[in-house]
Amino acid sequence: MAEPPLEAAEPLEPPLEVVEDERTISGERPLGPALVEQLGGKRGLVDSGLPAVVFVGVNALVDIGAARSVALRWAIAAAVATGIGIIVLRLVRRETVQQALSGFLGLGLAVFFAARSGEARDFFKPGIYINIGYGLLFLGSAVIGRPLVGAIYSAVDGLGDTWRTVRRLRRVFTVATIGWALVFAMRAVVQVAFYNADRPDLLAISRLLLGWPVTIAAVALTVAYVRRSHRRAEALGLP
Repeated sequence: MAEPPLEAAEPLEPPLEVVEDERTISGERPLGPALVEQLGGKRGLVDSGLPAVVFVGVNALVDIGAARSVALRWAIAAAVATGIGIIVLRLVRRETVQQALSGFLGLGLAVFFAARSGEARDFFKPGIYINIGYGLLFLGSAVIGRPLVGAIYSAVDGLGDTWRTVRRLRRVFTVATIGWALVFAMRAVVQVAFYNADRPDLLAISRLLLGWPVTIAAVALTVAYVRRSHRRAEALGLP
């Protein structure tokens, strides 16, 4: 007697694709891109960095055939005109002017320092002071157990103050805050060295390279570090 034909095997289930969950601690969508956008991204780089580049360029060019004081006046006028032009451009294109306005305020302070001293390098002195101040502020907050990165991250992520009661999160945010303090310290050290060498050109380049690009990279690293630490704690069953 012939055996009944074998039934066709059921098709195997397709393998599950492992997708890494990139949500934040509170379960929301990734906040890295959101933070970068709030910081201004490429637009923030242009709005804050271009006037300084124009200042140094015009100062160097005019200084070739004119007195140093004349070159400084032309450089200041060119930088201010560039700052105003950026604001007008943002308004015409109906883009946010937040970065342009904050950059223009910083520009006004830099112009005041340079005009008062008559030295082109003093255009960058306010930025040095600001980096030193931020570095001390972030480091101090970590030392007293109130890390600023935790406050900022929780405000954006919607954690509230719950992270303060979790020792693991406090430790993570403390490390991240110290990391940011080192970022500000690095900027200050580099710019002080160029300031003492009276190199406005290198001051402008370092300000550009260590400004928004480093800030955006630091934000990305901070978010990745906090997220990774949270996942590792979940995998180990830690509270």
